[in-house]
Amino acid sequence: MEIKFKYLLITFLILVNTIAGFSQNTKPDGWYQFRGPNRDGISTESLSGINWSETKPELVWKKELGSGFAELTISDGIIYTMTSEIVDSITGFEYVAAFDENTGNELWRSQVDSIYFDVDGWGNGSRSTPIIDENQIYSFSGHGKLSANSLKDGTLNWQIDFVEEFGTTTPRWGFASSPTIVDDVLIMEVGGTDSRAFMGFNKKDGSINWSSENGNASHDSPLAATIDGKEQIIFANGRKLFSFTSTGDTLWTYNMPFGSLTAIPILIDKNKIFLSGVRTPGFIIIEINGNTATEVLNGNSMKNDFSSCVYRNGYIYGYHVAALRCVSVETGEVSWTKRGFGKGSLIMVDDKLLVLSDKGKLAVVKATPDAYTELISFQAIEGKSWTAPSFNNGKVFVRNLTEMACYNLK
Repeated sequence: MEIKFKYLLITFLILVNTIAGFSQNTKPDGWYQFRGPNRDGISTESLSGINWSETKPELVWKKELGSGFAELTISDGIIYTMTSEIVDSITGFEYVAAFDENTGNELWRSQVDSIYFDVDGWGNGSRSTPIIDENQIYSFSGHGKLSANSLKDGTLNWQIDFVEEFGTTTPRWGFASSPTIVDDVLIMEVGGTDSRAFMGFNKKDGSINWSSENGNASHDSPLAATIDGKEQIIFANGRKLFSFTSTGDTLWTYNMPFGSLTAIPILIDKNKIFLSGVRTPGFIIIEINGNTATEVLNGNSMKNDFSSCVYRNGYIYGYHVAALRCVSVETGEVSWTKRGFGKGSLIMVDDKLLVLSDKGKLAVVKATPDAYTELISFQAIEGKSWTAPSFNNGKVFVRNLTEMACYNLK
C-alpha cells in the first residue's frame, strides 16, 4: 500500500511539473510582441474570401495617444503599448498603458520613466515595442529602463536602469531595441560594459540569467528563430552577427560587410537569414549549416532604413529607402517597385501586404512578384506614421506619432 501511494505521489508530481512547464512556455494569442506572433511581421489570420471591390474599411475608433513609436501589442481584447505626456519643453513622462480593443478607451497607465526628447526633432517618447506574456508586460523606455508591469492593473513589479546598472551608453535617438522571450528568459540587447552587450533576464523578478559579448547598444532588435532544429537568438550589432541559445551560449558569429542595422534580421526558408541596411551592399543573405554562417547572396536592390521587410515564397517585400519593392532572394533582382509611400512600413496577413505610408495612407496589396497590385487604399490616419501596423481579430491597428486608430477589414 505504501509503495502504491509513493508511486501515485510521484506520478502526480510529474504531472503537475509537466503542466507547469507547459504553462510557463505558453505564448499569448494575438499580436503580442514586436512584429507580431512570430516576430516576422506576418499575421496567422486570414484575409481570404473578401470582395475588395465592394469592401470599405470601417473605422471602429480613433484616439489621442501621446507621443511615441511603439507598436500596438494586442491580446485577449486589450491593447498594450507605450505612450507619453509632455509637461513642458524639458519635462514629461513615459508610460505603459492598456486600452480596450473594441473601444480604444484607456483601462490603465503606469509611469515607467521620464520622457525621451529627441535631439533632432524626429519625435519624442519611446522607440521600443513592449512584449506581453500571461501576467506581465515588459517595456523599454527611450532612456533605457527595462520594466515589468502587471497586465491586470499596470502595477510596476520590477525595473532595471541599463545606464545606471550596466554602464550602457545611450544611442543617438534613444534606446529602441524591442525585447523578446525565449524559454521564459527575457532577452535584451543591453550594450553594457564588462561583456554585457547581450543579456537574459529572469522575467519574474529581473534577475540576471546570463550576459555575453561586447558591443554598444543599437537600434536593432533580436530575432528568435529555429534554425537547423535549434532555437537561436540572433543579434545584429555593429558589424557582427551573433547567435545564442536561450542560456547565453554562443552558437556562431559572422562578420558582416556593413554595420549599424536598424531593420531586424529576417529568417527565410529554414536556415537562411536576410539582413539589410542603407549602406553598400544594401543586403546580404547568409546560410547557416551547423554552426557555420556563409554568405550566399548580396546586392544593392534592397536598402532598409528603419522599416523591416517581410518574406513569402522566395521574395522579400520591403522598403528600399523610400520605395516599396519586391526582390527575389535567389537572384536579388527587382520584381517591381512602387513609390508614393515614403519611408513607410508593412506587415503581411495571409497573402496580402498591409502597407502604411509615412503619412498614414494604408493600402492592401497582393503579396505577389508578378506586379504591384493594389486591392484597396484609404487614409487611415494623418501625420507622421513611422510605426508598423498591427493586426488582430480581422482588424488593423495603426499609429502615428500622437494617436492611434482601428479599422475593421473583414
